[in-house]
Amino acid sequence: MKEKIKKIVQGLTLEKVIKLSIVLAILLVSFAVFYHYVIFLPQKEEARLKQEKQEQLAKEIKEQEAKAEAERALNVCLADAEESYSNQWYRECKSRSKLTSRCISLHEMTFEEYQKEKGLEGFEGFTDYYKELDECSCLLPTTVAKDIGDYRDGLKADCFKKYPVR
Repeated sequence: MKEKIKKIVQGLTLEKVIKLSIVLAILLVSFAVFYHYVIFLPQKEEARLKQEKQEQLAKEIKEQEAKAEAERALNVCLADAEESYSNQWYRECKSRSKLTSRCISLHEMTFEEYQKEKGLEGFEGFTDYYKELDECSCLLPTTVAKDIGDYRDGLKADCFKKYPVR
């Protein structure tokens, strides 16, 4: 075996070594170029596209959550405006002595107190409670009713300014 290697080494001339080195260098460079363009870059591009998709999805989810939160805030604001309107109407009716004592006591009690008064549990009486409350109202002079309505409309307009619908 040593003799074979000796013969091969002796048979190698400087010219052959240079040619072999050039061929090996070309093969090595070719492999590096192949790896870079055929394996590395496509994987890098795929990873970049995947990252962009994830970022876009996260952005869309964040926008949807922000929109849903704005809608919830708008709905709460509008409900508060309606409640203020109802309370103002109630106070006006009460100050003009146009409500029965039952209406006054009913308006000043919570749903839980109403249930206790009626001996109910859970959601029993929910509809009845609000139906009775709705019936507790009065007719107000047109100018007063208009002022209260304008007040409610102003509150609602403020809600839409504060929480614009997109």
